Amino acid sequence: MRIKYRNEKEVNFDIEHIDKMRFNHLSYIYSFTTENIAGYYPYLNFENKSILTVASSGDHIINAFYKGAKKVSGFDINYLALVFTELKLVALANLEYEEFLQFFMINEKNNIHKNKKALDYDIYINKLKKNLTSSGARYLDILYQNFHYDGFKLRNSFIFHNQYDDNKLKIKSNLYLKSKKDYHLAREKIKDKEIELMHANYRDLFYLPNLEEYDIMLMSNISDYIKNIYHLETNYLNEYIKEITKNFKNKINIIVCAYIYDIYQIKHRSQIDDPILRKEIFDKLNIPYMEKEFKSVMNECTDGIIII
Repeated sequence: MRIKYRNEKEVNFDIEHIDKMRFNHLSYIYSFTTENIAGYYPYLNFENKSILTVASSGDHIINAFYKGAKKVSGFDINYLALVFTELKLVALANLEYEEFLQFFMINEKNNIHKNKKALDYDIYINKLKKNLTSSGARYLDILYQNFHYDGFKLRNSFIFHNQYDDNKLKIKSNLYLKSKKDYHLAREKIKDKEIELMHANYRDLFYLPNLEEYDIMLMSNISDYIKNIYHLETNYLNEYIKEITKNFKNKINIIVCAYIYDIYQIKHRSQIDDPILRKEIFDKLNIPYMEKEFKSVMNECTDGIIII
């Protein structure tokens, strides 16, 4: 496995300025996906496909390779997410299943007591750092240094978004974590791959010269926060759908443009959650789409994806 950064730029890596809001070059990290990837990846054919995906926790990338993708590139506006994704990919290649869980999970196996070995510095130094890119190692060193080389404090700090960070939910959400066998299958499928990480938001990708090389694009739950991007009170979803279809639809075969949590909720957090409104917008723009639903990892909830 080889990791490379595209158009890498120097980042002012001052953790005191980490933004607890989303869509910033330094924002907090999601340790694992909040989506039920295991629930919706079966709706997509990854076999021998090239995938462009939000990097986030790195789980979209690993699960895509697990499902047979030949190439996966990750993008994220949050540079911390790219650094953490690199750490997780390197850990997959160099740690055994139980070691991986102990290194990344916030709780012990019993899911009650805090895991004192989380992000253990000795594991980082002795098994992972030498396999990281020079920039990845440099920024992770800064994080450890700021927490006095105490991985437990780092893992439980404001650096991570720890709401719903439950061991069982994280394992249930990820195909590659279901068992030791699945973990080793993911490792085997990723070992000879080159993985490209891009410090970019989705709009930067409009100008990506090799966009036509990708078969599937995964946009995670970006649609939850597009109001902050378009600054429109009434039609920001319309602008989002119109813009991504204009720039991606004729180049990428399949676009998973939204992940929706708890699709039967009455109170909508965002316009994308309103099934009547989104149908009106897709119909008005004459854009064919599909909606797939599946069980959430949260009890008694159903999640969904929207596929263009």
